[in-house]
Amino acid sequence: MPWDADAGRLLGKRVRQLRAEKNLTQEALAHLAGCTKNHVQVIEAAGRLDVGRPINLRLSTLFGIAEALEVEPWDLIKESATGA
Repeated sequence: MPWDADAGRLLGKRVRQLRAEKNLTQEALAHLAGCTKNHVQVIEAAGRLDVGRPINLRLSTLFGIAEALEVEPWDLIKESATGA
């Protein structure tokens, strides 16, 4: 089930913020997370769109991104849900 547009927008912003703080490229994050650069781009793009759009994110991708960014998966979701 895809994440709705608001959740996708918040998650995308959080992933982009944490990736920038760690000075990682989208390609480097994708490699560390075990997904494709395109998937990282789609997630982050959802965070940049004014209207937002749903994203389809597997749990394994969420866990991989969280591990690569050195945060707990729940913290990514929780902080995204509060607009961080």
